[in-house]
Amino acid sequence: MIKAPFLRVFSVMICLFMVLACGISSAPKYDVREPESCKLNFAVLSDSHIEGNNFARYKVFERSLQNLKKNESGHDAVVFLGDNTMNGQNVENMLFHGTVEMLLKNETVLPVMGNHDIGNGQGDYDQLRGRWYDYTYAFFGKELETPYYYEVIDGCYFIVLGPEEQLVHEMYMTQAQYAWLEGVLEQAADSGKPAFVFCHYPSDYMIDENEDETERLIDMLAAYNETNDLFYFCGHTHMPLFQFWSFHNSDGYPETYLPRLTDLAGSGDDEIFERSGVGVEVEVYENEVTIRGRNFYTGEWLEDEDGPDGFCEVTYPLKNAFAG
Repeated sequence: MIKAPFLRVFSVMICLFMVLACGISSAPKYDVREPESCKLNFAVLSDSHIEGNNFARYKVFERSLQNLKKNESGHDAVVFLGDNTMNGQNVENMLFHGTVEMLLKNETVLPVMGNHDIGNGQGDYDQLRGRWYDYTYAFFGKELETPYYYEVIDGCYFIVLGPEEQLVHEMYMTQAQYAWLEGVLEQAADSGKPAFVFCHYPSDYMIDENEDETERLIDMLAAYNETNDLFYFCGHTHMPLFQFWSFHNSDGYPETYLPRLTDLAGSGDDEIFERSGVGVEVEVYENEVTIRGRNFYTGEWLEDEDGPDGFCEVTYPLKNAFAG
């Protein structure tokens, strides 16, 4: 394990020059929809795909974090949904984590492991997973032994799932992870508050030990959501965030598909365009949860002609009122 202080200091030194090169954002401040009644709010970003030789991608990432900090209500958490790096290389991890350290210092950050973070089908799973553990501990203080974990924030369970094999298009969860999840959901139910589940992969991308598709995760989450409140967030597909295809509820629980934050255009994948920098803000109120699409690069709410009032957002009623 690389020493945590060295990783932090060296990474920030590298990123200092990169951040300066990106300049200062002129985007205005913003806020949750109803600041006086919002109980909890957090941001979710996915598929940053930081790499050492694409400045345009880095600039979208850096500017998005600058603008995310302009939420006047702050954030109770910031979640990165995996594929935070392109190949899991040290230089990519230093750029990602060093920038987060500089721009989101003192935020509660929850990283998720994606297939690109462990080599995207290339390299040794155990070694690359160990590297992910090293950076997660050095920058976020999470001393993990598995790619899955949870945190309780303002009484709500934030549950992170993770891949346990070196796969690209599907995700394998061991029996141990399913048993762990079942136990955590039991605790979450006792809290009476919404549970938020984060995974790089959509919930219908799971396979079993025989490499066959399995709906075990779907069934578990749907059963929980019958009497409790559960929200699932995933990335991986890189599909743009639109009202009519990014918000799913057909499996028995709300599932939000996040786009690639650093989406770029051009033949060289190096042109910033109108869909670069998109993620979501999640706002929890006493009787509902609102998920709002936001372009963090430009600092604007995401417009969508199919959305309410022309913006990309959806509101779900809560079965159990948010107490406290």
